[in-house]
Amino acid sequence: GQWCTRVPLICFGTVEWHLPDRCLRQFGREQCIPLEVPDSQKAFHGRDRRQGTRDWPLKLEKFITMWANRQMQDIVTPAQVGRMGYHDPYLDRYRQTSVRYMTPEGAADGALADGIEQIKDMTTGEWSWEMKM
Repeated sequence: GQWCTRVPLICFGTVEWHLPDRCLRQFGREQCIPLEVPDSQKAFHGRDRRQGTRDWPLKLEKFITMWANRQMQDIVTPAQVGRMGYHDPYLDRYRQTSVRYMTPEGAADGALADGIEQIKDMTTGEWSWEMKM
Protein backbone atom coordinates (compact mmCIF):
# COMPACT_ATOMS: atom_id res chain seq x y z
CA GLY A 1 0.00 0.00 0.00
CA GLN A 2 0.87 3.67 -0.19
CA TRP A 3 1.63 3.81 3.55
CA CYS A 4 4.87 1.84 3.00
CA THR A 5 6.31 4.18 0.36
CA ARG A 6 9.28 6.38 1.35
CA VAL A 7 8.55 9.58 -0.57
CA PRO A 8 8.56 13.36 -0.31
CA LEU A 9 5.16 14.91 0.36
CA ILE A 10 4.84 18.23 -1.46
CA CYS A 11 2.56 21.15 -0.71
CA PHE A 12 3.46 24.24 -2.75
CA GLY A 13 6.94 25.24 -1.52
CA THR A 14 7.13 22.80 1.38
CA VAL A 15 8.62 19.31 1.25
CA GLU A 16 8.13 16.87 4.14
CA TRP A 17 9.25 13.26 4.06
CA HIS A 18 6.99 10.28 4.69
CA LEU A 19 9.36 7.79 6.38
CA PRO A 20 7.52 4.53 7.06
CA ASP A 21 10.77 2.64 7.66
CA ARG A 22 10.85 4.32 11.10
CA CYS A 23 7.61 2.74 12.34
CA LEU A 24 7.13 -0.62 10.59
CA ARG A 25 6.35 -2.45 13.84
CA GLN A 26 3.19 -0.35 14.23
CA PHE A 27 1.92 -2.02 11.06
CA GLY A 28 2.89 -5.58 12.02
CA ARG A 29 6.05 -5.63 9.87
CA GLU A 30 9.64 -6.57 10.80
CA GLN A 31 11.51 -3.42 11.78
CA CYS A 32 14.62 -2.78 9.69
CA ILE A 33 17.29 -0.21 10.51
CA PRO A 34 15.85 3.00 9.03
CA LEU A 35 17.65 4.80 6.23
CA GLU A 36 19.01 8.29 6.85
CA VAL A 37 16.56 11.17 6.55
CA PRO A 38 16.97 12.88 3.16
CA ASP A 39 18.35 16.41 3.42
CA SER A 40 15.58 18.52 1.94
CA GLN A 41 14.64 20.30 5.13
CA LYS A 42 17.15 23.15 4.97
CA ALA A 43 16.13 24.24 1.49
CA PHE A 44 12.36 24.36 2.04
CA HIS A 45 11.77 25.46 5.62
CA GLY A 46 11.80 28.91 7.14
CA ARG A 47 10.58 30.58 3.95
CA ASP A 48 8.36 33.61 4.01
CA ARG A 49 5.61 32.68 1.56
CA ARG A 50 4.60 36.34 1.16
CA GLN A 51 7.51 36.89 -1.23
CA GLY A 52 5.43 35.79 -4.21
CA THR A 53 7.55 32.90 -5.47
CA ARG A 54 5.45 30.82 -7.87
CA ASP A 55 7.98 28.60 -9.63
CA TRP A 56 7.52 25.65 -7.23
CA PRO A 57 7.44 23.02 -10.01
CA LEU A 58 10.88 24.15 -11.16
CA LYS A 59 12.37 24.44 -7.66
CA LEU A 60 10.89 21.10 -6.59
CA GLU A 61 11.54 19.18 -9.79
CA LYS A 62 13.78 16.61 -8.04
CA PHE A 63 11.08 15.86 -5.44
CA ILE A 64 8.28 15.77 -8.01
CA THR A 65 10.29 13.16 -9.96
CA MET A 66 10.72 11.09 -6.77
CA TRP A 67 6.97 11.27 -6.19
CA ALA A 68 6.27 10.19 -9.78
CA ASN A 69 8.54 7.15 -9.25
CA ARG A 70 7.13 6.34 -5.80
CA GLN A 71 6.49 2.66 -6.57
CA MET A 72 10.27 2.19 -6.64
CA GLN A 73 10.54 3.50 -3.06
CA ASP A 74 8.37 0.90 -1.29
CA ILE A 75 9.73 -0.46 1.97
CA VAL A 76 9.14 -4.21 1.89
CA THR A 77 9.71 -6.31 5.00
CA PRO A 78 8.12 -9.57 6.13
CA ALA A 79 5.40 -9.71 8.75
CA GLN A 80 6.67 -9.62 12.34
CA VAL A 81 6.26 -13.04 13.94
CA GLY A 82 6.55 -13.14 17.71
CA ARG A 83 8.65 -10.73 19.70
CA MET A 84 11.76 -9.04 18.39
CA GLY A 85 14.87 -10.71 19.86
CA TYR A 86 17.14 -8.81 22.25
CA HIS A 87 20.02 -8.98 19.75
CA ASP A 88 17.98 -8.03 16.69
CA PRO A 89 20.16 -5.61 14.64
CA TYR A 90 17.51 -2.88 14.96
CA LEU A 91 17.39 -3.17 18.76
CA ASP A 92 21.19 -3.26 19.07
CA ARG A 93 21.35 -0.01 17.07
CA TYR A 94 18.44 1.48 19.03
CA ARG A 95 20.20 0.83 22.35
CA GLN A 96 23.32 2.60 21.03
CA THR A 97 21.65 5.69 19.54
CA SER A 98 18.48 6.43 21.49
CA VAL A 99 17.30 7.70 24.83
CA ARG A 100 15.70 4.56 26.12
CA TYR A 101 14.07 5.54 29.38
CA MET A 102 11.69 8.38 30.17
CA THR A 103 11.21 7.66 33.88
CA PRO A 104 13.36 6.29 36.72
CA GLU A 105 11.01 3.30 36.90
CA GLY A 106 11.50 2.59 33.19
CA ALA A 107 15.28 2.85 33.62
CA ALA A 108 15.20 0.38 36.52
CA ASP A 109 13.08 -2.09 34.54
CA GLY A 110 15.32 -1.69 31.47
CA ALA A 111 18.53 -2.13 33.47
CA LEU A 112 17.11 -5.31 35.02
CA ALA A 113 16.09 -6.68 31.60
CA ASP A 114 19.52 -5.81 30.14
CA GLY A 115 21.25 -7.53 33.07
CA ILE A 116 19.20 -10.68 32.59
CA GLU A 117 20.02 -10.72 28.88
CA GLN A 118 23.74 -10.26 29.60
CA ILE A 119 23.72 -13.16 32.08
CA LYS A 120 21.89 -15.27 29.50
CA ASP A 121 24.51 -14.33 26.88
CA MET A 122 27.36 -15.29 29.25
CA THR A 123 25.82 -18.71 29.91
CA THR A 124 25.22 -19.42 26.20
CA GLY A 125 28.63 -18.22 25.04
CA GLU A 126 27.32 -15.19 23.10
CA TRP A 127 28.75 -12.59 25.49
CA SER A 128 32.03 -10.78 24.79
CA TRP A 129 34.05 -8.25 26.78
CA GLU A 130 33.46 -5.69 24.02
CA MET A 131 29.74 -5.56 24.81
CA LYS A 132 28.82 -2.42 26.67
CA MET A 133 27.12 -2.85 29.99
